[in-house]
Amino acid sequence: MENKNFEEEWELLKQVGSTDTQKEAIRKRIQGTILNQPSKTRGFQFHPWKSIIAASLLIVILGGSLFMLIEDHPLQNPTSSYTIDNASFSWKLDDVTSEKAGGKLELYHKNNPIPFGTVTEVTEKEMNTTIKSKSMFVERELENFPYKSNMYIEHVKMQDVVIRYYFFVPMTAEKWIQFTFDYPKLEYAEIFRAMSTLELKEKKPYHSTEQLYVNHGYGSMIYPVEIESISITANNIEVYRWEGASTKEYNQYVMKLLQNRYWKQESRDGLSSTFASVDGNEVITITLNGNELTYEYFYPNHEE
Repeated sequence: MENKNFEEEWELLKQVGSTDTQKEAIRKRIQGTILNQPSKTRGFQFHPWKSIIAASLLIVILGGSLFMLIEDHPLQNPTSSYTIDNASFSWKLDDVTSEKAGGKLELYHKNNPIPFGTVTEVTEKEMNTTIKSKSMFVERELENFPYKSNMYIEHVKMQDVVIRYYFFVPMTAEKWIQFTFDYPKLEYAEIFRAMSTLELKEKKPYHSTEQLYVNHGYGSMIYPVEIESISITANNIEVYRWEGASTKEYNQYVMKLLQNRYWKQESRDGLSSTFASVDGNEVITITLNGNELTYEYFYPNHEE
């Protein structure tokens, strides 16, 4: 009935004559009818308990989805990585200790308060920043070491440090272990002995069946990685201990040097061989006596 009255009033409005007085009178009648008409729409009733249930269900659904997302794609938080400590790695370096210093380990000789190196966990971004920000003069990839790693040499030229070695060992796509060693605080032979005997707790090492050779510093002469420094004198004589050395190992070493384009053999007498650099500026005699490997350096064109 109410709808019928409303429609009748609407028809009257459409038939309004031309006078403004008539139009205004009918408008007021219809406006009064609309305002007095009871609403057929049921008022919205707020139920707090329904909102609580809806919110709880939403939290459960979102929580489950987030858990599944984290499970499939673990979040990487660079500040929550594991901390390097003495149990994280080992190597065959005698009389070496380490102490925590912030987020890294500092390496020391026993009874010496001055560190000669560090061990740090870094991200790939941090590694690249270090490489780009330092005066790196040598870059090599060490493939046959216990861990495939990238080696860099920084030209430091400090009072007690001439060069600094950097070794970056990949652990994951984003995590690397950075080792640094300062020369001459640590001799070349000890630096490579450390890296050639390195074992990381979180990663199984690779052991090569081949003899490994490395350069010391910026030089072109190659040395077996197993040697340990006995003495290095001011008169250009270096003596190393080469455990397990034999005539076979020495011959292989000489053959490796003959393949090196920087050196040519001048003479050989048993287990003693003399090599000269191709530019003639350096002559080295290499002698194996038992397990002692001796290098004698001569510089024919060097002015005293």
